Amino acid sequence: MVEEFAKWGYPSWFHLLIGGSEVTLAALLLYPRTALLGAGGIIVIMLGAAYTHAVIEGKAGPAAFTLVLLALAALVGWIRRPSPAS
Repeated sequence: MVEEFAKWGYPSWFHLLIGGSEVTLAALLLYPRTALLGAGGIIVIMLGAAYTHAVIEGKAGPAAFTLVLLALAALVGWIRRPSPAS
């Protein structure tokens, strides 16, 4: 992935930031109180990934896949959201 990030023009440390953020945000999905925050963060990362694949790389397939992951994150966030009584 280091080579891919470099090819796309991102700084060398960016893959560490994205990877760490993905792990942290995925952990937030485990708890209903933080699920919307986790899903929102993953959605932002997936929007960036879709942009990278579609615009910078010029490939629609990987961009579409990241949009599917975005939709799944939104669904998980919606399902795991806290109930109004909480």
